[in-house]
This record gives sequence, structure tokens and C-alpha cells, in this order.
Amino acid sequence: MSLKDSFSSKWGLIFAAAGSAIGLGNIWLFPYRVAEGGGATFVIPYVVCLLIFGLIAVIGEVTIGRLTGAGPGSAFAKALQLHNKKGAVGLAFGWICILVALIQAIGYILVFSWVIRFALGSITGSAFVSADSSQYFGAISSNVHIIMFWIVIGVLIAAVTIVRGIEKGVEKCCTFMIPAIIVLLLILAIRVAFLPNAVEGYKYLLTPNWDYLFDARIWMLALGQTFYSLSLRGSTMVVYGSYAKKTQDIISSAKHVVILDTIASLIAVFLIIPAVFAFGKNLNKGPSLLFITMPDVFKAIPLGRISMFIFFMAVFFASLTSLVGMLEVVVEALQDRFKLSRFWAVTYTSLAAAILCRIFVVGNIKNVIDLLSLHLIPLCALGSGIFLFWVVPKHLVLQELQSGYSKPIGKWIIPMGRYILCGSVILIYVLTCVLKVVHTK
Repeated sequence: MSLKDSFSSKWGLIFAAAGSAIGLGNIWLFPYRVAEGGGATFVIPYVVCLLIFGLIAVIGEVTIGRLTGAGPGSAFAKALQLHNKKGAVGLAFGWICILVALIQAIGYILVFSWVIRFALGSITGSAFVSADSSQYFGAISSNVHIIMFWIVIGVLIAAVTIVRGIEKGVEKCCTFMIPAIIVLLLILAIRVAFLPNAVEGYKYLLTPNWDYLFDARIWMLALGQTFYSLSLRGSTMVVYGSYAKKTQDIISSAKHVVILDTIASLIAVFLIIPAVFAFGKNLNKGPSLLFITMPDVFKAIPLGRISMFIFFMAVFFASLTSLVGMLEVVVEALQDRFKLSRFWAVTYTSLAAAILCRIFVVGNIKNVIDLLSLHLIPLCALGSGIFLFWVVPKHLVLQELQSGYSKPIGKWIIPMGRYILCGSVILIYVLTCVLKVVHTK
């Protein structure tokens, strides 16, 4: 552990973890899921999942990282060894988590490339003065040469941040950008509140259809969104935990991460959906909600150009901090496993991510996101929970959590992790799969 870089303070860990959590999952995917899930009908299970499953899962993943002093490439193998078992299964699971983080990163890179282009377009005014937002977006998203140019730019921006290290790169970046994201989104949310007919959006968000709450798919979407948004996939939080000092309070840090993520999600949805309602736009638009619908809204309001600039700068900050967290997983694994320098680990990771993005993601982004949020991410989060709460001896878990915590640690966290987190994820996932089979017959 002493040979590894580390966060300089508790808030360094909090902002880095929150940076990984707060991203397109909050600003783009969450409003889309809210629209798909019936407004308040989705918000309720999402907040429940955040406060119950999300909190305990963040605590668990950061704990296993700090306990083992390693990222997922070694952490789960070491967890088995703590129980006097061979680490082969843990090693295999850890590399699956690394692969899932890489898959999510290559999907993220494509959308991040669009964000960069729109952020630049909002600065120059080209995105604002364009008569047809769909045509402007189409020109960016359909031309392979343009796509690859901005993909390379996006990967380079992330790589420059990561190569500087944890304290000087990741921590400094997130410490500035996370407060900036929340402030920028809040400014826009207040502006949107004064739009005509915005009240219809608030009604949609605050009036639940209670029948939907008995739909297992809504809960699985909410659970998947929770894990997607909080970067709970047995990787980023584990890596950041491995960089945490023993004096840092994991439980308090996890609470702050969940609170910051919840605030960002709710501000984003109370910004985007009322704005969409105010101008009679369609909510169920996937990527175009962010890149066509919102630009059209900004064009129709006073001070729209500056509003567009603020919006896309917030999205840029959120996207960058999340992408950095995903790529850091692979960088740490290459350093740990193959003893590469940070420069070469970042170089190889960046090249692989850009190439894989071009091969597998361009033109297929929705399928990639659905695969991640509905299947891969929840299953990796479940596996991570099983390793910590079922495999690692209880006294070691409690001892690790006590380190840095000022009060006596309650033993409630073990049954919460074992039965509430792991049990509920299994139940909801099985019900969703059963319902999917029934619906396809």
C-alpha cells in the first residue's frame, strides 16, 4: 500500500468517488429512465435503491479496496486468501469487473466525444445558431471521420488527467469539477422554473402512478440505474478504496458520495424534464434528448446561448470525471499485474479504449448501455457484495470499517450487505428475467 499513490484527504476520496458517480448516468440516462418509467413512478424506487442498496454497496466496494490495498485485478483473489482459500475464482471475477469497466468506458467515450463537440459549439455559437439541431447532431454522430477525431480528443483529455496521478490528477480534477457541476445545473434548474408550462413537468415528476411500483422491471431499471450512476461494478470504487488512507472514514465518505450523486440526479431531472414539457418536446428520445431536444429548448429562451454553454460545460465536467474513474480501473490493473509505469499503462489503455470504441460502440450505443445497466453492472455489484460480506471474515470487515470511524461500528452492516443488498439484487434480477421470458412468449 505504501508504494501506491493515495488521496491527500477524506474529501479527495469523496470528490473522486463522486466524480466517478456523477456523470452521464445522472444528466442523460436518469432523465431518460424517468421518462421511460413514468416520472415519479421511477424516481421513488430509484431514491429507495440509492439510499439502501447504493449506500451499502459503496461502503462495501471501498472497504474491500482499502482492506486488500488493491484494485479488482487482485482484491477479490486476496479476499479469498483471507478466508484461507485459493484466489483463482476471485482473480477471474476481478478481471471480469475490469472488462465491464472497460466496456462501459468505451461506450462512454462515444457520448463524451459528442459532449466535447457540443461544448465547443456552445462556445463558438455554432450549436446555437444552427437552424436544425437534429441535422447538427447528425453531422457529428454519423460521419465516422468526425466521430473518430472527437473520440481521440476525448481520450487524450482523460489520459492527461489520469497520467498525472491520483493526488495531482484525479483528485484535483474532481475537487474542482464536482462542485462546479452541481452549481451549474442548479443555475439552469432555477432558470427553467420560470419557463411557461414548466409546471407540467413538475406535475409529471411529482405525481406517481402507483401501479407501476409493482412492476419488477421498474425496480430492476432503478437498481441498474443506481449501480450505473454510482459506478458500482466491482471496479472503480474498489480502486479508489485502494488509494484511501487508513485514517479516512469509509462510512462517512460513502454517505457523502451517495448524497452528492442523489443531488446531481434530482437537479438534472428537475432541469431537463420541465424544460422538455415547457416546449412540448418528446421525452423518449435517448441520446437526442441531450443533443437535440435541449439545444432546441435553449434556442427558444432568452439568454439561451449562455444557458447552452453552462449546460454543456456541466455535462463535460461530469463526463470527464466519470470516464477518468472507468479508465483508472484498467490503468491500475496494468500497473499492478504487469508492473508498467503509469505513463505506459495510461497509453495502452487509451489506445485500446479508442480502438474498441470505434469497432464495437459507434452505431450501437443504446444496446451497449442496456446490456451494462440491466445485466453486467448489477451482476458485478452483486459479486462484489458477496466477496466482501460473505467471503471475507466478519471481524476483518468490521475492523476495516472501524479504522477512521470515530464511533463504535455497528454490526448491522454485515446482515445489511448479506441479505438486503445481495438478496434483493438476486430477487429483482430473477423476477426481471422471468418477466422478460413471459413477455416474449
